[in-house]
Amino acid sequence: MHGKRFVASLVGLSLLATAGCSDAGAENQPQPPKTGGTLRVVVSAKPAHLDPQRIATATEANVSRLTTRTLTTFRSEPGEAASEIVGDLATDAGRPSEGNRVWDFQLKDDIRWEDGSPITCADVKYGVERSFSSLFSVAQPYAKTYLAGTDNYAGPFVGGNNNGKGLQSVQCVDNRNIKFTLSQPVGDFGYTAAMSVFAPVLAKQDTKGEYDKKPFSNGPYKLQENSDQQLVYVRNQYWDRKTDSVRKAYPDKIVIEANGDLPTVTSNLIQSEGDWAETIDLDKNVAPNFVQQVVNDAALSARAVQGSYGGIRYLSLNTKRMPELDCRRALVFAFNKRKFRAALGGSVFGDYANTMIAPQLKAHKDFDLYDSTANVEGKPDVAMKLMDDQRNKGKPCATTLTLAIPEQKDIRRLATTMVETYQQIGIQIKVNGIDPETYFDVIGNPANANDLLWAGWIPDWANGSAVIPPLFDGRLIPTKANATNNQNYALLNDPEINNDITAALEESVPERQYRLWGELDEKIASRAVSIPIIYMKALRMSGNKVRGGFIHPQFGQPDLCALGLV
Repeated sequence: MHGKRFVASLVGLSLLATAGCSDAGAENQPQPPKTGGTLRVVVSAKPAHLDPQRIATATEANVSRLTTRTLTTFRSEPGEAASEIVGDLATDAGRPSEGNRVWDFQLKDDIRWEDGSPITCADVKYGVERSFSSLFSVAQPYAKTYLAGTDNYAGPFVGGNNNGKGLQSVQCVDNRNIKFTLSQPVGDFGYTAAMSVFAPVLAKQDTKGEYDKKPFSNGPYKLQENSDQQLVYVRNQYWDRKTDSVRKAYPDKIVIEANGDLPTVTSNLIQSEGDWAETIDLDKNVAPNFVQQVVNDAALSARAVQGSYGGIRYLSLNTKRMPELDCRRALVFAFNKRKFRAALGGSVFGDYANTMIAPQLKAHKDFDLYDSTANVEGKPDVAMKLMDDQRNKGKPCATTLTLAIPEQKDIRRLATTMVETYQQIGIQIKVNGIDPETYFDVIGNPANANDLLWAGWIPDWANGSAVIPPLFDGRLIPTKANATNNQNYALLNDPEINNDITAALEESVPERQYRLWGELDEKIASRAVSIPIIYMKALRMSGNKVRGGFIHPQFGQPDLCALGLV
């Protein structure tokens, strides 16, 4: 995510400046999690990717930490502590030098793969290098973006290994010490190293495309079963708690199952009978028709894991299919946020958004270019005036548009509010429902034929550098045919914006960089390439035997690493 892209809670990960998270109901849950048992996890759709170099969504990233450790990672604790990174495979969060252009990491002693073999620098180097291969699209662009000397590098496989030398900007000083040389100063590279794209892969276990189905584990669990609707994880005997201060690893077994029937899932969790007592909904909020029951019942509310996390729900507007600025501005002005949020379940699920950088991030700038704070039902009169002007110029706006959504009942219901809203200004919306498992691969192809695209984003860390570049840097739009890893769904490729992004990344003083990102957010908003709708909040239901739940700002979900049973 990269930010993480997210569908329901959506995604694509976030570290908040002030993580507004709470261990909801902790005072009513005196029993801490115990070791043992089978934790059951419901997701709206089975994660599309498990290969660390392909992780794209918040759910994938959350699940990935069960089997994949990275050089650094985020603490698994409620509150502001979740915003901090610590050494994971590495002994610390990285040691910068040469003006943040060189970063050194040292691997811990006695960290092992699931077969007992030690994890070495060569494994980390190989993992990073494989992300450059043309054999598959990599979800997160950080390795390609930040590392020096990558222009003509094509990965470690046949024909792309730099004559056997590999990627020179990832250097193994010895088996335990790794040196990264960057193409420009990056003050928060320690956070970047927490991304799974920098995770190690054992070369002899790399099955290329098949690796996505069963990655080789170095975490507390290993994948035992990967079926159509289910993932089953069991303990990895070679994971050592002494080398991992983050993952609690309470359950002996974790079963992750896809179930898109949100009302039924919520009802079963409320009743909490049988296996449902040991189950938690990871990526879907409480169904709207049960919200008041959950919120007003002290016992149910104590079981609901809730919090804010800086994620944003937005619509992306395809600038290639809608090149006229005022046609896009009309769509922004006409959007009815009140109707959308009401269908979502009300204010418990989010605050109205005007910006792409959420208020929890220090880079947030407060602006409202489309006067939506005072007009949460939109300004359809302004929208129609813009469309009339376009008609008079001989460049009429399209009156039939396609909206891409993941095909799920609750999202289809939200899409209906948009259909009704745009009918008021004479625009017919055709809803294109796409299989949730492949949704981001489909819209991640720049050649997709959708005008409006349902999206969500959770920043990877607490800065605009984890929001603006991945979503709006035109230089990151893939040019390879059939690419599936684009996250700039608006296909914005504005030289001025691109140059401003470079300038912000190179600013070494944090407060100045925050200001630059906020200004960029406002400048991009003037281009009308997205419609910020809601700063997301989570309300996830769990069974009465589940403990340890809190909304982790990195995922906008209950942290799987902290959950256990009583």
